[in-house]
Amino acid sequence: MAGTIKIMMVEDEKYVREEFREALEKFPNMEMVHETGSERDALKYMQENEVRVIILDIELEEGDGVSLLEEIKKAEVTKPFIVVVTNTGSNVTLNYMRENGVDYVYRKMNAAYSPKRVLNIIGKIFPFQRFAFLNGNHPLVEYFNEEKTDTLMRKFVEQQLVDIGFRRRRSGFVYMVDAILMIMKNKGSALHITNDIYPAIAIAHETTKENVERCIRGAIEATWTETDIRKLERYYPFPYDEEQGRPTNFSFLTNIAARLQL
Repeated sequence: MAGTIKIMMVEDEKYVREEFREALEKFPNMEMVHETGSERDALKYMQENEVRVIILDIELEEGDGVSLLEEIKKAEVTKPFIVVVTNTGSNVTLNYMRENGVDYVYRKMNAAYSPKRVLNIIGKIFPFQRFAFLNGNHPLVEYFNEEKTDTLMRKFVEQQLVDIGFRRRRSGFVYMVDAILMIMKNKGSALHITNDIYPAIAIAHETTKENVERCIRGAIEATWTETDIRKLERYYPFPYDEEQGRPTNFSFLTNIAARLQL
């Protein structure tokens, strides 16, 4: 099939590989071309065959995912789009892997994890991989890559909100996307929702911070009223005041931003 996304799965657990094979039946544009639990075998296959996406675990039967990343960087192969799916909870390890070529990390401990969800993410993000082949330090290249990354992240956040039950047509929708992206980009730096987030969004959309707050609150209230509670609990596995009947603006925005960075 033309345009098929060729995937290699490097995972030592056979049942996990089976789950992904079954999930792939729903994705006619994707094909599992190779499965292995061996670092050596994975590298050998890449050197001899085309692989566009790797779904990678860190702990393998032979070798490990960290070393495989280092070998891929040294090998004369076109860099594939690399998704790490792991039980590892160490931010130090995962940050190292991101710095060494991993494009996306999905922790199995994430309440929303499933092979189908991982494949969905690959389908959404992989088309942008071609921009990763732009090399060099020219300012225009850096700006171009940054713009494409911002576009990709915005689409990703929008889809997450739609999955929860939010409707794009509500005025609060775009404000929520802006706020979540702002929080994600400023991780490690404390942002005050009233003094930082609302005013920034208000300026961008030529409105008032009071209107931004009201629209976001209205979108959350409507979604918690209209959406099945089981769906909400699946996509928003965080506590909130049941008497109020919904999360506060700040808790919702920060919790979603944190979950999307897992």
